[in-house]
Amino acid sequence: MTGRPLRQLRPADLFVRWVLADEIPSVLIEEGDCLGWIGGAEMAGETWATALGPDARTCARLIERLAESIRIDGVTVPEDAFAFLPQTLQSPDPGHWCFWVHDSALVPIGDSDAIDLADDDPRIAPLLEHSDSAHIFPGDPRIVRWVGVVEGDRLLSVAAQRAEVTGAAHIVSVCTVPDRRGEGLARRACTRIMQRAAADGAPAIVLEMYVANDAGRRAYEALGFREVGRYRSGLLRGGGKPR
Repeated sequence: MTGRPLRQLRPADLFVRWVLADEIPSVLIEEGDCLGWIGGAEMAGETWATALGPDARTCARLIERLAESIRIDGVTVPEDAFAFLPQTLQSPDPGHWCFWVHDSALVPIGDSDAIDLADDDPRIAPLLEHSDSAHIFPGDPRIVRWVGVVEGDRLLSVAAQRAEVTGAAHIVSVCTVPDRRGEGLARRACTRIMQRAAADGAPAIVLEMYVANDAGRRAYEALGFREVGRYRSGLLRGGGKPR
């Protein structure tokens, strides 16, 4: 299996297909229909082990096997596999997140009055301080565009599109000022990104969010996104956010 990208190993997994497709793991092990690997989900300066597959116990066992020979800083597994990890491989503060893919058959992309923003717009970073999940900020080279809903000179809501090597448009850093939440502003920002991504010919539009984000869930479902996977990720020694 060495030297093969993940999309060849898990062709039906939409997270692998649209986010990790071209990744070639530095270490990879297999058991049944489950895979475990180092690489692909690594973060800068940290070694992350990931296991994906239909059997929770097998995924947990693959993480244990990887940890026997490699010092692991963080772990990502399907949500139901987390409970089967030994305590030493359970993050004390795991992120519980889900992956969504837009389905135009559910809801076609609508219209939006949100506007494109300059990459260095000074209003973006202060707005993102109100988010507890944003991990992409102005200056990140992976950003294709920033968009926002503006009233007068005030930026009320913002969202960004991250470039994936697969060509997928990845919506990130969605945030609305606290005093204007519940008005559908984030939905308008996301719709603008979806419009632009579709015009660019993106083969898919995807996003990630925390499972407990009920407001986000309602908004993304209304936009035609469907949840296709749930995961837990975290550092083994203090804190950590999902990929």
